Parts: sequence; structure tokens; C-alpha cells
Amino acid sequence: MSLYRKNQWKEFRDEIIELDGNKCTKCGRHKNEVILQVHHKKYIKGRKPWEYPTEDCQTLCKGCHAAEHGLIKPQFGWEYIGDEDLEDLIGTCENCGSSVRYIFVIYHEKWGTIEVGTYCCDKLTDSTFASNLIESQTSFKGRKERFISSKRWKIRNGCFTIKQSHFEIEIREYCTFFYLKIHDLESTTPYESLNDAKSKAFDVIENGELIKFLQSKKIDFIGKKR
Repeated sequence: MSLYRKNQWKEFRDEIIELDGNKCTKCGRHKNEVILQVHHKKYIKGRKPWEYPTEDCQTLCKGCHAAEHGLIKPQFGWEYIGDEDLEDLIGTCENCGSSVRYIFVIYHEKWGTIEVGTYCCDKLTDSTFASNLIESQTSFKGRKERFISSKRWKIRNGCFTIKQSHFEIEIREYCTFFYLKIHDLESTTPYESLNDAKSKAFDVIENGELIKFLQSKKIDFIGKKR
């Protein structure tokens, strides 16, 4: 007779389920909605299934129990690994099958890695990380586009100029390349287009890189040594 058919196991199982409020500890569904089972968090050789401390056991529905043992894709416990913007709806979410532009790589110790979209990343990692990241990237992209096309750009002495966050920005063209100067600091990096140079100027101001550099050199916003 299987150990899992013995009365000792049935009594022990019922006690665990009662301790967990008669619901799955993963998805929260009640015994009236799903079949509940008891999962051993670890196994000790020679012990009968009811000879465990109650803290080593938890109530799971049939689906969550299968996921815990890697039989079906887990719906909880995933960890964000990385992301990529595909620039168009050419990716496929490996969880729901929908077409996606933003791919998030997530990892589960019992399943490995999968590539999912924004919604499924948030759902499986139980967070709003993916949607917050997309919102931040969308905001950043929009601000950059508005900076590049701003009517505040002027042409002065053959240079494209603008003032942004207290910084004077100049871009001059020389031998088909564009060179950037911010706060009297000239870059020797040639940019192939005017927009590339504008984009770089926006990046170093927006992310604080320029401020950190000035602080490291003890230069204030008006260009004087401290």
C-alpha cells in the first residue's frame, strides 16, 4: 500500500492544509476552487511523508505543485535577468505567445530562462519592473526627440547652439563631421550627423555624467576653478 494512501498521511496532509488556511500558498486559490496538495520543501531519506516538521511542508494547488517540481512552467518565483528593445513587434513572448517589441529575459531555478513581454515579466516576477522600465525608456526617448528638434537651437558664428540645464552647448561642422562643445569643454569625438552630436549632448546632461565630471575636476557651472 502506498504511503500516501495511509491514514497517517491523510491526517497530516489535512492538518497542513488547515494551517495554510485551506488555500494554495502560491496562487491563493481556495480548496473550493482547486485541488489542494501538500508539498515537501525537502526530502530526507528514510522518513515517511508525515514524519516532517510542519514548516517543511506547504499547501499548493495541483498546478502550482506541478510547477514546483518543474513539470509545468512555474507561475511564480521568476527573476529578471536582462532586456532588449527589438525596435518593432518582431519578438514572441514565450509565456503567452503574443508579439512583443520589448523582450525581458527571466530565470527560474526549476525551469531556466525564457524570453517574455512586459506584461508577463511583471506577472511572473510579481513586480512592476518591466512596465516601469518601459515607461522610463519611453519618457527618455520622447525628451531626447524634443531636445533634438527644439526651436531653441540657434545658429551663431557657424555653430549650432542651445542652453540646456545651465550648460552652453555648441556643435560645429568640420570636414563633414560634427564636433561637440559643452561648458567650454571640447570633445575630440567626431559625429557623423548633427543629430548624433545633439543626442550625445542630451545623454551626458540627462544622466548626470557631465555634472559628475565637472565635480571631479572641481569646476562649477560657470567654468571657474573652485
